Amino acid sequence: MLSYVILRMMPVRKKLLIILLIGVLARLIPAPFYAHPWDMYIWFKSGELGLKDLNIYRFGDYVEYPWGFYAYPPGWLYWLVVVALLGGGTVLKIFMIKLPIIIADIASALMIYRIMRVLEFDERKSLAASAIWLFNPITYFISSFWGMFDSIAVLLQLLAIYTLLRRRLILAGIFAGIGAAVKLIPALIIVPAMIYLVKRRECGPREVVLKLAFTTSVTFLVASMPFLTTPMEYFKAIFFHAKSVGGFTYWMALSTFINLSSFWFIPLAVFGIILLVIARRIGPDDNSLVWALSLTITSFLATSPKVNIQHINFLIPIVLISRDLWGSKNVRRNLIMLMLSAVAWLAGAWIIMDGFSPAYIGRLYVPESYEIGLPYILQVVAGIFGGTRLLALMMDYLSLQKYDTAYLSKWNVLAYGVVIALGFVSVMPPSLTVALPNHPIRIGVPESPDSAFTPGSEESVNQFLKHYNVTHVVIIMSPDFINTYNEFDPSRDVTKYFRFRIEADRWSQSDLLWLVKSLKSRGVKVLLGVYLRAEGPIYKYGIQGFDIEWISRHPGLLGAENLLLFNNSLNGASYAEFFSSRLEKVVEDFGFDGVYLMAWDSWKISSKDRLQHIMPLLENLKARARMSIFIEGPDIPSGGEIDRLLKLSDYIVLKTAPLISRLYYMARINMSLLNYEEDLSKVLKQIPEDHRDRILYMVCTFSFVDGWFNPAIELSLEVNKYEEAGLRAGYAIYYADRYVPYKITIGPRQ
Repeated sequence: MLSYVILRMMPVRKKLLIILLIGVLARLIPAPFYAHPWDMYIWFKSGELGLKDLNIYRFGDYVEYPWGFYAYPPGWLYWLVVVALLGGGTVLKIFMIKLPIIIADIASALMIYRIMRVLEFDERKSLAASAIWLFNPITYFISSFWGMFDSIAVLLQLLAIYTLLRRRLILAGIFAGIGAAVKLIPALIIVPAMIYLVKRRECGPREVVLKLAFTTSVTFLVASMPFLTTPMEYFKAIFFHAKSVGGFTYWMALSTFINLSSFWFIPLAVFGIILLVIARRIGPDDNSLVWALSLTITSFLATSPKVNIQHINFLIPIVLISRDLWGSKNVRRNLIMLMLSAVAWLAGAWIIMDGFSPAYIGRLYVPESYEIGLPYILQVVAGIFGGTRLLALMMDYLSLQKYDTAYLSKWNVLAYGVVIALGFVSVMPPSLTVALPNHPIRIGVPESPDSAFTPGSEESVNQFLKHYNVTHVVIIMSPDFINTYNEFDPSRDVTKYFRFRIEADRWSQSDLLWLVKSLKSRGVKVLLGVYLRAEGPIYKYGIQGFDIEWISRHPGLLGAENLLLFNNSLNGASYAEFFSSRLEKVVEDFGFDGVYLMAWDSWKISSKDRLQHIMPLLENLKARARMSIFIEGPDIPSGGEIDRLLKLSDYIVLKTAPLISRLYYMARINMSLLNYEEDLSKVLKQIPEDHRDRILYMVCTFSFVDGWFNPAIELSLEVNKYEEAGLRAGYAIYYADRYVPYKITIGPRQ
């Protein structure tokens, strides 16, 4: 009470300064220590990739990632590149990424105050609106904990509104264009502003188009200039989210019953009707302009299927500066109910996202994000209910309060019950699951240790084995890990030898040893996976790929498609002998149970003897007789070649991935599932029966690095065909990672 009295006695500027100062401190303190595990990972990787090649849009997006990759205009990307250039550890990067978001929050509070003063609100309401913006749960959490950048676009939206009220139209268009270059929503205010100015006869249609629409468009295009060399990829990326349903909308429930792709025109039609209403009803004063802008943003969010909780940030300030909030109980009730539903949604997100801990950046299991449980149900119900509040606010701005549900009645209670029921129904359909047979050999092949495990975390091992009930795990390494290995060095970095990495310099040799021991202590056999191709950096979803510095300095050891030639010599000695001796030492030092030889063949190569470069290595390894040998089969199956490989190895894993080969690698061979099954049956007939129990097949799910994805339905069909063909010894899951967007289960032993 005393603090309230003191605050009332203070001069206005001091009150505003205190509000802003508290807002800054409340954000800066938690900012470095919390982050959305997926979005922050995307910010890291987008900046890293943009530093290498600014036009990250040209790499395409072949995969439906659970939360998408970078699919926004480039305004935010520019800052991510700066952060990547500055470098630093995880905590510093998180802080630097959030810094402009926090600054935008504070500046937006100041702009709300100034706009309300221009609109002749009193000091008390102006200060209250600034405080509500800074301390409402949505804005506060999204910027200081989550790390989503909507507040930057919101600030530019407010600057555009402020300059509109001051009739500085060209500057308003510039601000709206810059805002659209961060996120597209600020561009929405241009159309109602044009209608307002024309109806007031302040500008003719031609003048208002030039000063607002043209300026906004040109500004957006200037910001987009570095990316317009690939216009199709660029615009496809920034409109990527338009084809999906968000997490804070009633469309989640409707999408359970109807195909939204057939009703894409509904939001556009409603939005068009709203613009006609604005043109008919808008008045001559500035508060009418704010009403039109509020109705525009509200109706867009109320009707668009793609609304996430962070998009509400665009609505809050524009509602705060409107007379309707301060004069209508219904608007206030609906805004409060929207806030409460947001709190419930964020509570569910907090649990699902492991408390937004930076330790989980890039390390969340995707299927767990959609497991039916209380947090997920809470999110769905809160999201659907929040969507209905957006509809209610739209009705309030249209003066259709009789259709509002902000007050209690038997019909409204019934409506709430229907909303909650729809929420439960929308989570009832089971998540996609692929059931695999319970064969004696079940191999999990993560794309790298970093895509499945966390250094030193026993929980990450338990989590992996919960999702993948396997008998073997393959740890894939670059050939240069073997080529450069001399002796065990606990502190030496091995992350650069991974095909996929969340961040550099995270794994040491001691971490790798821990992982092998941890898996073996749980009864899992661990195989050293070795790529036998010099595959360097891959620029697609961040910078991934192996370090191949050593092998690149020895071009005589590389053949077509950069395959390692073990039938060649190194400094006058056998390269196969050199490699196998070092491979054996790695196996002994780390305690691996065997080796898993990968990527030694390519369907692009035409050769009478496709095994000539790999046989010397197999002969050397077989002669040592100290390790189990698993090897991938040739790209083009051949009974004779498979039989030769089986004589020098313990198991062979056939490359059974017709869809992936056809769609993603564009193999020039007949790879339909039906034809592949026929070819596979012919090949197996050429293999002696006593060797067939050593033939395994691939279960291809998802590759983060290459960007391919095998749908659950397709994979289930493939597995059934392989089983019918007689492959019953086992399989290898490519890739057994956190990011596979469906569950893998193991059936009862047959």
